[in-house]
Amino acid sequence: MNCYLCGVEAEQRESAQGGKVVMCRDCGEYLISDIVIRQSASKPLNFSKMREDLHHQRQSNATSLAQINSETAVWA
Repeated sequence: MNCYLCGVEAEQRESAQGGKVVMCRDCGEYLISDIVIRQSASKPLNFSKMREDLHHQRQSNATSLAQINSETAVWA
């Protein structure tokens, strides 16, 4: 599968919280919700703003997995 942000080949696994955990060599590891995955089929995520937000999430809370959900998604 490909990363939902940058399109580079990435690994993915199911999350116990729902959604998918994506491990991308460029974007890092993040959790993306099923709702955002469905919505991304019709509208793309804003690549640069989402990467910036994931970085900020990792900086502010290093113990939790960065997330893309309906509250954090930034659409192009």
